[in-house]
Amino acid sequence: MAERMEVDAVLQELEELIQNAPRIPISGKVMADGDAILACIDKIYDVLPEELKQAKQVIEHSDKLLESMEMQGKRMIEDARNQAAMLVSETQILQDAQAQANVIIAEAEKNAVELRADSYAYSEDMLQQLELNLERVILAIKKSREDLKAYRNN
Repeated sequence: MAERMEVDAVLQELEELIQNAPRIPISGKVMADGDAILACIDKIYDVLPEELKQAKQVIEHSDKLLESMEMQGKRMIEDARNQAAMLVSETQILQDAQAQANVIIAEAEKNAVELRADSYAYSEDMLQQLELNLERVILAIKKSREDLKAYRNN
């Protein structure tokens, strides 16, 4: 900031030299002290390199900051892409699991229907066999009673 003030002061000094210099009539040109003007220019050259260095540093810092922000932005985009891919993968896994669950449920329901039909058929067969056996037993009982009556009547 001090250098900036110094450049401004030197430029103001140069401006005053020119404004206060005697004018050549009719042409509007001025007759200024060349040595004084050159001294002002030398002072400006002495101060400007420091200001240019500072400007370069500001530009370099800005470039580094922009580069850092760009890299951070790229990382954020990559993280977002990875997270999106993971969510898509999780969604696909969920859809696959749901489809597999639906297949298992359908198979279980089919098996339950078949098992129920088989158990009804088995029960029917068993009851029919029991009925036949009971009929034989009843016939045997009737025969035994008749034999017993016949034996008693003799």
